[in-house]
Amino acid sequence: MQTLQYESAWNKTISQQDRTLVEETFKKAALTADPIQFTPLRIDWNYKRELLVIVIVHNTTESDYTFNQEKLSLKLHDITLAEHTFTIPNLLVKAKTSMPWTFIFPVGSYQENSNIKDGRLEITR
Repeated sequence: MQTLQYESAWNKTISQQDRTLVEETFKKAALTADPIQFTPLRIDWNYKRELLVIVIVHNTTESDYTFNQEKLSLKLHDITLAEHTFTIPNLLVKAKTSMPWTFIFPVGSYQENSNIKDGRLEITR
């Protein structure tokens, strides 16, 4: 059974509205057999024009998981809209745990596309 957990900085700063969104989305998530999955929450841009992909990361395995040189892609159907390699030492997703996180794609790693908000995040192997 999956458990929802917040990284400490998230837990301190998340608004009640966003916490409710995370919890309701977590309850409705239909997980598959894939070991690491992403449930989208929101896609936006910050003041630097970096692409913010806010998701719930689901680790359905029996082992803890870290993002170490993981290439993530934001895709719409078979079209890659954004791609970047992430190493995030402070993102530890424990076994059978789900955790909200914001992946920040730098300028130049994504295409300006009107459908970008419909993209789905995935690990590129």
